[in-house]
Amino acid sequence: MNSAPFKGVNLGGWLVLEKWMTPSLFEGRDAKNEYELVQSKGGKAVLEQHHTTFMTEADFMWLNDHNINAVRIPIGYWIFGDESPYIGAIEKLDWAIMMGEKYNIKVLIDLHGAPGAQNAAGHSGSGRPDIPRWLDDPDKQERTIRVLERLAERYFDRPIVWGIELVNEPLADKFGFRLIRFYRRAYKRLLRVARPGLYIVFSDGFKPLLLTGALWKRNKLPVAMDCHLYQCFGEHDRTLTVDEHLVRATQRRWLIRFLQLWQPVIIGEWSGVLPWSLQKNMSQSDRERMRNQFITRQRMAYADAVGWYYWNYKTENKSGWNFRSIAETDPEVLQ
Repeated sequence: MNSAPFKGVNLGGWLVLEKWMTPSLFEGRDAKNEYELVQSKGGKAVLEQHHTTFMTEADFMWLNDHNINAVRIPIGYWIFGDESPYIGAIEKLDWAIMMGEKYNIKVLIDLHGAPGAQNAAGHSGSGRPDIPRWLDDPDKQERTIRVLERLAERYFDRPIVWGIELVNEPLADKFGFRLIRFYRRAYKRLLRVARPGLYIVFSDGFKPLLLTGALWKRNKLPVAMDCHLYQCFGEHDRTLTVDEHLVRATQRRWLIRFLQLWQPVIIGEWSGVLPWSLQKNMSQSDRERMRNQFITRQRMAYADAVGWYYWNYKTENKSGWNFRSIAETDPEVLQ
């Protein structure tokens, strides 16, 4: 792995849409996700324009100027343009990698949407993400592996691509056996085609203690585990006080140190967001102070990881999900 830790951001909402991040794309339409948007009248043209304008060279210049040395780029299994009704965007991914080379920003390609949906989120690869079928379908897993192979072959000679993530946030079965079986199958196939030294990254499926050690380095391809450490979505998150959240964030360091006994760990997604119930009665200045404390505690905890990627680089609205807006208003907290 690199001698310097990764300090990165996710380029979410670009090549895989999430409605809450770019609501303007969905205005006047009943579409809830990308699958539905591209089938709406004029939807494909709207998305093609978004692919061109959401990320420009000026964005990579900004990242470089703010000491960001890595990006995690979510993509869908439709990236190559051969999965109707989706539209492809492989030329945009090519461009982002060229920008990474120009500005010395390492790229992690993250398969964010898989055939049949690997989770129940709107960004997973299905028109009905509420009924995820990916883990139950070996054929859909095979389609996933073929996309990963094509990516590894396409960027074989582009060392700025430091890793490929097998699939984002998959729902794990009770004991993780089927998910681990997929990871090992995909890893074995990538051994045949990937550039020596390319990291194969696997998600902990929100079960880090169950999935740790799912892959071991063999021959030429190192591995890393991706943990997403949010504290805003769960029922338990809403029961904690601000101080309890800060303590919990601090204690993440021990989890990371433990997990790294088996493999390198990256924090592929994290943010400064806490449950709304904690902050709805606060002033804006108090909310920002709480957010900044939470960010600082997390950054201290993640110092032992290989690196981290904030979710997200930017959104249409200013919030704790928008790294750029935070960096521009409170630059010290993210230095």
